[in-house]
Amino acid sequence: MELAAADINPQDRSALQQGGEFRIPIEAMIPNYNPLHIDGNVGDNGTTLQGFTGVRNWIYNEDGTFEVNENFCLDYTEEEVDGKTVITMHLNPEAKWNSGESIQVADYQGCWQACNGENEDFNAVVASTDGWDHIESIEAGADEFEMIVTFDAVFPDWSSVFSDASLVPASLTTDAETFSSWTDASVTDYWTGPYLVTDADSAKQVLTLEPNPNWWGDAPLLDKITLRAMDSSQLGTAFGNNEIDYVYPIIDAAIYDQCSQRADGEIRQAYGVQWRHFTMNGSSGILADQAVRQALVKGMDRLTITEGDLQGLPVPASQLQLGNHLFMPHNEGYADNTGDYAYDPEAAAADLEAAGWTLAEGAEFREKDGQKLSIKYLRMPDISTSATEGRILQANMAEIGVEIVMDDTNPEDFNVRLHDGQFEITAFAWVGTQYPMANIGQIYGEGSASNYSGVSDPELQELIGQVATEADPDKRIELANQADAKIWELATVTPIYSRVDYRAVPKTLANYGAFGLSTARPEDVGYMAE
Repeated sequence: MELAAADINPQDRSALQQGGEFRIPIEAMIPNYNPLHIDGNVGDNGTTLQGFTGVRNWIYNEDGTFEVNENFCLDYTEEEVDGKTVITMHLNPEAKWNSGESIQVADYQGCWQACNGENEDFNAVVASTDGWDHIESIEAGADEFEMIVTFDAVFPDWSSVFSDASLVPASLTTDAETFSSWTDASVTDYWTGPYLVTDADSAKQVLTLEPNPNWWGDAPLLDKITLRAMDSSQLGTAFGNNEIDYVYPIIDAAIYDQCSQRADGEIRQAYGVQWRHFTMNGSSGILADQAVRQALVKGMDRLTITEGDLQGLPVPASQLQLGNHLFMPHNEGYADNTGDYAYDPEAAAADLEAAGWTLAEGAEFREKDGQKLSIKYLRMPDISTSATEGRILQANMAEIGVEIVMDDTNPEDFNVRLHDGQFEITAFAWVGTQYPMANIGQIYGEGSASNYSGVSDPELQELIGQVATEADPDKRIELANQADAKIWELATVTPIYSRVDYRAVPKTLANYGAFGLSTARPEDVGYMAE
């Protein structure tokens, strides 16, 4: 089935009416509103909320290229000086934080100093140092709105550093404690953009956004946007009953069918950037042994898991099977690097035997030195994908003599446990970007707070640096696939499938939906006249 690059019902502002409410469900109340913080690095914040209330220097097109969003960045120039990428950006002097302070070079300097990896206090709380760690200097030019950024080498993905959800005020970056402090949505100084959070009701689990009276661009079309925390099992019914106006992601056929029942609704679909995977915590215990992790990967029937998750959805599972940690199947540069780690239960059993985990005659599970080969799977039982993946994984592992014990939690606690390393194996979705080679270190790099496996590798670390600074596009893709092959060998993160971007919305909603690699102009999101 051929998918569109994007499906958002594009309409000119002049064709849309003023007013209306857009009701968006979120997974849970956001634990930290700082998008650069590890706890703020969730899609409900960085993509959804910050999409309406944060700095957006670029507007991305369907093919992943971008143009400047003049509300924040008037223009830029890129040049190579002495083998280094140098970017000059002219910031819009009218752009302001809700505190009334201008958005200026000092804000970028503060974020750079927090996220460049040089301050150990910040390293424990920043979501990623990728890109920031390749900046040599950020300086003001003619005034506080001319920013000159010098990277330490040629850096092809420089624009990723200054893309969506990548800036907070300098006042939030003074120290790690302050950087971590934005846990209350009623602290309004740090918002910007066409909308502001005007109410945060923790009892009802609702955030309310309304037009920013200090916004300097085109007037936002909607009167109100509400973000309400809802259990994923309720989404299809809530959309069908006209209680919400948006469902994303649509993760299974049940939700798809429920959303399809709404008379004034439709499901938009495009290539997606989300991908499901298993992550193993290799920092201690049984899974600290790479040989064991490799054996478990060989014992995972990823195609059956994909078919189980996606049964009944329009795009067949075979089209979405994922053999790469960096590129999606529709990306240039994609290669299936699964290699020796394809499903092979006989090889998996042999590898476990070689690692000393033996299966006694008549026994169900393997043992070594009197210890049973038992691993806990961190599961969210009310989320269909988490439950399905756990059930099939449990059956797969039993086939090779490994016990999987369900360790149940809820979405809110799941994120806490993931960040704190309180799990052994789990499954969730990562969200990709327009830059498949830009954020390798975030998930797989040494010392990254988002490397939940706790495992790093010197050879991979070197490849990450080479990919980041390689100017030749073909050579860069080659290096990225070498890095991907190394990640397969580490056996910490195992890709399962890429998720189609299915999104249910009212038919009359314009300029929003299945974005693919594109992004919205938030002030242009609105309803067509009925």
